[in-house]
Amino acid sequence: RSLPRVPVGLARGAGVTMPSLTSAELDAMIPRQTPEEPPWMAEAVSTNMVELPRRTAPTTRTTVRTSGLVAMTWAQIMAEPAIPAPMLAPGIPKVGLTVLAGPPKVGKTLYASQTAIMVGRTTMVIEEGSMAGISYRLRRQARELDVDEPDIDVVLRQRIRLDDRASVGRLRDHIAGRRPVLVIFDPLNRLHGGDENRPTQMTPVMDAMAGIAYDFGCAVLAIHHLSKPSAERRGDIWDRFRGATSIRSGTDANLIMDGAGTSIRLYGEFRDAEPMSEYIELDRETLLFHPADGPKASGKIDSGALMALVDKQVRVTASDVMARFGVVKATALAALEAQPALDRSEGLRGQRSYFRTVQ
Repeated sequence: RSLPRVPVGLARGAGVTMPSLTSAELDAMIPRQTPEEPPWMAEAVSTNMVELPRRTAPTTRTTVRTSGLVAMTWAQIMAEPAIPAPMLAPGIPKVGLTVLAGPPKVGKTLYASQTAIMVGRTTMVIEEGSMAGISYRLRRQARELDVDEPDIDVVLRQRIRLDDRASVGRLRDHIAGRRPVLVIFDPLNRLHGGDENRPTQMTPVMDAMAGIAYDFGCAVLAIHHLSKPSAERRGDIWDRFRGATSIRSGTDANLIMDGAGTSIRLYGEFRDAEPMSEYIELDRETLLFHPADGPKASGKIDSGALMALVDKQVRVTASDVMARFGVVKATALAALEAQPALDRSEGLRGQRSYFRTVQ
């Protein structure tokens, strides 16, 4: 049906009144032929009435490629062993980038070369020091470790620059042919031409080392330095990591060697493991580090009472312990150093404060 047609003149009011219809009359004039539902609507309705079977993970390992990107499936992720990331040596992940930092002459290079001899097949990229000095240290350490011919090669002062694409390319070619389990960069500040305080200039350096670790399935260890205590670095020892934050954040593990003399405290923070804090001791005759016990307390300070003081004040100094327990400074320091649950920081004048290790 159709509505009655009204001449335009009448509709505009040419002396004739336009007929009016009620809403019910208009509704009755509209066709009411019900269209048939498309098949997909019926299928959707019936599907919603039954319980759908659960989708199961594919049994085969497949790679999903979207827009040229390679994405790992759940099956591929779960195919990895259900264990923490393995370590090549204490504090050094088997695959990944580690930065070892410490004050000058604390023994960072000795620790790295000892690790190299112990794990085997290592490439050492060294940009400072003489061949005579390197040979002397390696010879003494190898003799004491009873390794006749360590599987080590040294790239000495070849002007490797980790922020130069051509230089990194040559190094990667060498690593691809040798396939070491460990690559050591010593020291980090001589292996690039950028400003280490600028994240934009240090990020490519860290990416170059991380790329070597991940692409070749090896451990990479970079030797770095700590800053001296300052007004801006009065927090825990990790605040003294020198340079841009991208150096510390762009790693899988960070190690700090801190101490004086032969007794060194080794701190560690990890992307995939719990923090570590342990003591090592340098044997100056063999140039080797060995595990060591922390400083011994005199027994005059109860461990529980000491930790209660730390929890109350959050940070304590030797003076706080001396005032609380009536002991001399040496006893107070020994008691604080003997607590494995405590970390320390140093102020501008070298005053140490102790606090609970953040887990």
